[in-house]
Amino acid sequence: MRTDFSTFAKRTRLFWGALSLAIVAAFLLAACGGGGTTTTPTPAPTATTAQPTPSPTPTIAHVKVIEQNKKYAFSPATLTIKVGTQVVWTNTTDAPHTVTSDMAGVFGTTGNLTQNQTFMFTFTTAGKFAYHCNVHPYMKATITVTS
Repeated sequence: MRTDFSTFAKRTRLFWGALSLAIVAAFLLAACGGGGTTTTPTPAPTATTAQPTPSPTPTIAHVKVIEQNKKYAFSPATLTIKVGTQVVWTNTTDAPHTVTSDMAGVFGTTGNLTQNQTFMFTFTTAGKFAYHCNVHPYMKATITVTS
């Protein structure tokens, strides 16, 4: 009787192994799109759309806070730019400075700029804009914005 049970067990394991292999093969074929016929899809008609005009790269102008002959200054002291230009001020000295519009509330730093710190402002209207440093009131400069 041992031989019959042993043969039955072998056949059962062989059956389950073959069934498992068949199921795995079926899943693989289904996942890979196997079986059945293949058709080439008809491409949909393409519509021509207008490409958006790329925005121009913003213009950037740089002003440095410098020390010259033991005095601090904005360099350049006068600057002419177009509307939409961003101005970046960089403090290149070891002393604190501000960038403060002479007309209250137009533009300016909220505190002191320490060495290598920057302040940026984009001018959106034409005009003449005078500014100064609150820490060193003799430091004055002007930006002219044209349209």
